[in-house]
Amino acid sequence: MDLPEPTVGELLDRLSASDRDTVVRLRINPFDPTARRLGGVVPTRDETGRPVVFIAESKGAEQFGPSPELSVGELLDLLSACGRDAVVRLAINPDFPMSHRTGDVVGARDESGRPVVFIREPEETEQFGPLPPDVAVALTWHQPTDPPPRRRRGTRPSGGQ
Repeated sequence: MDLPEPTVGELLDRLSASDRDTVVRLRINPFDPTARRLGGVVPTRDETGRPVVFIAESKGAEQFGPSPELSVGELLDLLSACGRDAVVRLAINPDFPMSHRTGDVVGARDESGRPVVFIREPEETEQFGPLPPDVAVALTWHQPTDPPPRRRRGTRPSGGQ
């Protein structure tokens, strides 16, 4: 059974209920929940040409140190530049980039009592496969690569040999 994928419009509506200064984090792996720092938003298209927006974890996702985290307001601004009908997916694991389904938006408090909004991966999680290479490059997870140069074959002599 294919579950409907959340759209940018639905995510904007859910996030709009939160204070714009609240930090946003990803909550992945519902069976062993791990919080990850939000790293960016990349709009693109899937293999069928349908608009897709990837919300990605940052490369330093495990550390919630002194560098600023993305706020609800910043995420709303980034998502508002995308089409409301675009599907939203998660980009997970910078070392082996994969595309995952997006779940609920849940408000909570972090270990210091600060309000945090989590974008969760659902329990009936679905991995869509490898992240499109252009998204991994846009997130600076991977370097752009060019196809190897093709060697020209020599032509045969006109004797038909």
